[in-house]
Amino acid sequence: MKKTIMLAVMVIATGIIAGCSSLPERYNMTGTWKYTFEETGKSVVQDGSMTLAQESYKLKGKCSDAFGEFDLTGTITEQSTKFMIDGRRNDGKRNFHLTATMSSDNEFEGTYTTNQNTSGTMKGKRIGVAAY
Repeated sequence: MKKTIMLAVMVIATGIIAGCSSLPERYNMTGTWKYTFEETGKSVVQDGSMTLAQESYKLKGKCSDAFGEFDLTGTITEQSTKFMIDGRRNDGKRNFHLTATMSSDNEFEGTYTTNQNTSGTMKGKRIGVAAY
């Protein structure tokens, strides 16, 4: 009888711990991504690439495009498909903030603003899982 009670307690405790996991329910963004972005009012579409690592709800990584190389930090929303990324160029002269939504496991769309008073849209597609 004692063994049965102890087993029941362990099963319940495991269930509680698993239910309180600190991982988002959907979408792990770890990987290599290609993206395009278009500044509002301009017809030129730029492209770039980024590598992201996700740990729990936090994102970090690097990206590179026509405006330079950026260090990235961000968060993904719990039980949602939304995320935010802040990028800071290595020389500190250009920053951006991206608010986006995952449209599938491997694609996102969103809007960005920069510290240069520009804004626009960005779309991305995962091209591989990175060993970050």
